[in-house]
Amino acid sequence: MAVLDEPGDLPDGTPVVIQPVGTFGFQEDLSIAELIERQGVRPVEGLADLAGDWPADDSLDDFLNEGVILGDAGSS
Repeated sequence: MAVLDEPGDLPDGTPVVIQPVGTFGFQEDLSIAELIERQGVRPVEGLADLAGDWPADDSLDDFLNEGVILGDAGSS
């Protein structure tokens, strides 16, 4: 775990955003709605949100097919 006191950039220049995160324990027995509120989760607005920073030159289909192939190999 790294503790950052001020914003910085990753070696590739990607900016790092520092956001305070509240802590809570498993013993708090929070509902899903309470977890969503505490964690600041937002709904997905489109497929691009799910892709994130997926490299444009990498095929998502190839990746998914490789996962299926590896998954099949592990089940035998």
